[in-house]
Amino acid sequence: MLDLFTLQSLLLAVAGLVIGIFSVAVGGGMFVSIPLVEWIFPQASLGAIVGNIKVSSFFRGVGSTLSTWKQIAFLQVLKTMPALLLGTAVGSTTISRLDQKWLLPAILIAIIFTIQAPKFASKITNKGFALFSFAIGFYTGVLGAGIGVMLVALMRLKYPADSEIAFVKIQARFAELLTTIIAVIVHLISGNLVSALWIPLSVGCLVGGYVGGFLLEKMGNLSGSTQKKILYAAFAVDIIVAGTKFFE
Repeated sequence: MLDLFTLQSLLLAVAGLVIGIFSVAVGGGMFVSIPLVEWIFPQASLGAIVGNIKVSSFFRGVGSTLSTWKQIAFLQVLKTMPALLLGTAVGSTTISRLDQKWLLPAILIAIIFTIQAPKFASKITNKGFALFSFAIGFYTGVLGAGIGVMLVALMRLKYPADSEIAFVKIQARFAELLTTIIAVIVHLISGNLVSALWIPLSVGCLVGGYVGGFLLEKMGNLSGSTQKKILYAAFAVDIIVAGTKFFE
């Protein structure tokens, strides 16, 4: 008979594996992560839940980076980092006070922006890109649910072609990895990290992130129209999950 600690650890590891694959290949893993971790680890506060998920997100990002690093445009992603990381640092200091009902409109705006980005990508100035990066960074520091969709929207400004959607998602996942570093540091200083929570969750996410990255890299071999259909399917999942929070 498994004791409660062992059972929680096993459930968190399995959950991390599933979340890792889903987050990298589809996106919107934070929607699933928060209620799942709340259920498995009910004694944790919301701030601790978000903080420990950020740690697992870091390891998920490490896993996906290991399987996709040959496809990462490091220089282009790093150019977005100053504004993105500044926003993350500011947002992390105000953690977990955002009403989850705001997730649905935030996701809808990001989806519309992602779809329309190819039409006006050439018109976005460096200043406009930096402001958008800061806003996304701030949101990922505060909560981060749906951040994958928002980072895809940001990266599509630089790579607007439908045939580059998988490539864009790879860049977005790497950018997300870098933003989690700041968030993790803030949560560590704030005392939100619980080893019994983040260690098993991170182990699962590391493996899941690697598998998800492998699937994402294979997606790059598909036609632009097929990649677009997969992207829209991911949008549908995000809208459904965010909608459940909005109408609760």
